[in-house]
Amino acid sequence: MQGNLTVRKPVPEADLWDRVALPSAPPDPPAGPVAAPGLRRALSLLEEGVLTSKANRSCGSYAARAVPSAGALYPYEFAVLTGEDGVPTAFRVDADRRTCARVAAGAAVAAALDASGLAVPEGGGALVVTLTRPWLSMRKYGDRGYLYTQLDAGHAAGNLVLAAAGRGAAGALRLRFPRESLSELLEANENCREIHSVTLLPAGPADDSWTRWTVHDDTDRERRGPTWRSWLESTCWDSLAGWTGHSEVPALHTVAAPLARVRTDGRLPAADSGLGEASAWSELIGTRASSKAFTGAPVPAAAVWQAVSALTTPLETDLPDATALSATLVLRSAVEPGHDAVYRLDTGERRPKRLPSTDEVARACMQQRALAGAAAILLLHVPRTSLAGAGSAAGAENLRELAFRCGALGQLLYLGAHRARVGVTAIGGFDTPLWRTLAGLPEDDEILYALLIGRPDDSGIKFDRLAMAHAQNER
Repeated sequence: MQGNLTVRKPVPEADLWDRVALPSAPPDPPAGPVAAPGLRRALSLLEEGVLTSKANRSCGSYAARAVPSAGALYPYEFAVLTGEDGVPTAFRVDADRRTCARVAAGAAVAAALDASGLAVPEGGGALVVTLTRPWLSMRKYGDRGYLYTQLDAGHAAGNLVLAAAGRGAAGALRLRFPRESLSELLEANENCREIHSVTLLPAGPADDSWTRWTVHDDTDRERRGPTWRSWLESTCWDSLAGWTGHSEVPALHTVAAPLARVRTDGRLPAADSGLGEASAWSELIGTRASSKAFTGAPVPAAAVWQAVSALTTPLETDLPDATALSATLVLRSAVEPGHDAVYRLDTGERRPKRLPSTDEVARACMQQRALAGAAAILLLHVPRTSLAGAGSAAGAENLRELAFRCGALGQLLYLGAHRARVGVTAIGGFDTPLWRTLAGLPEDDEILYALLIGRPDDSGIKFDRLAMAHAQNER
């Protein structure tokens, strides 16, 4: 010791090298084409609903996808359960490499399905399991990255249901089922993954996008090489031990219904409301885009309401019809100034009040000044007592369910804004107390998601795709 300064001994170079060295990569197993009809169906819908975007925009160094993600991190992955030669089989999906690994087949898969109360749709259908990997978001955004993970997964899972419906075969999403057996089958917990939801896809035709994929066998765990995982990810996963045990909720049948109460009170002709004909959804999904910035120019009120009306689109889920989630629209820069006001969308109430200035929007969005010119802001919020946990109300939805509603509603707003030809972007980093004041929300409400609508300015870059967490005002 020298005074109060502790002198640390230098780390031997050999010990340092042992820490930074990588194990050898095992040889790639033999791969073949995708043969199972259900797997073909699932992969083709994943391509359309999540993995591929046809939007005409510069993508820079990231691959364009059909759904947005905080920081373009996409902290989730997928597995598919379907029949292969008449045998129930589980496949792990590697979306980046476009490969599938057969990880289990036969009795083990059947037992996991029975324990989860799930069944593969007959005749060549499939179950798509969405698994979150919180580390991918939390390593950039800290604890709040767990919320972003859930919101991002909600965008993806909700859009997958929409993609199936757009092909004329409605899918159904399950969030309320026992996860233990399925998690063990897919080796989720041991690899720092959490099962988010399962989407039931009925049998149907698949386009040729599945032909880019290959399948290899990985059912023999003893033949696998060592799996590399950062000790940082393990530490992050361990920190979630008290979070991921979501409260028990009763199982419900799937029903097609809107995910939130939204009233537009006849502000639009029927032909302009919602998302229009389902046959056109594929084009909307494939070409939606996130706005990088807003010009600050006003937008027609009718365009804002057309975008917002997309939130009334029903999705088939096993969530309860009643929810504590509310939506509030702050319309601050319409072409017709008489429409500017705060609207509680669950009641249709219009509240004339002082609307936020450009500087206040920037502050409320954690100094994301490129977004300050938004003409309208949609806030999704809940009373704090509705969040499952100590002091919560009986029957409260857990965070996974509430965040799914927000993510799926966010995806609907993206598609609705695209249909209305206005720009839109979603943010998870914002000043909740300031937004409460600006929008006149109850003092005990927590805002889960904010989505901004306006005239798009795509001449710049999306700062939050950079290394720093600009969405949280990191400097």
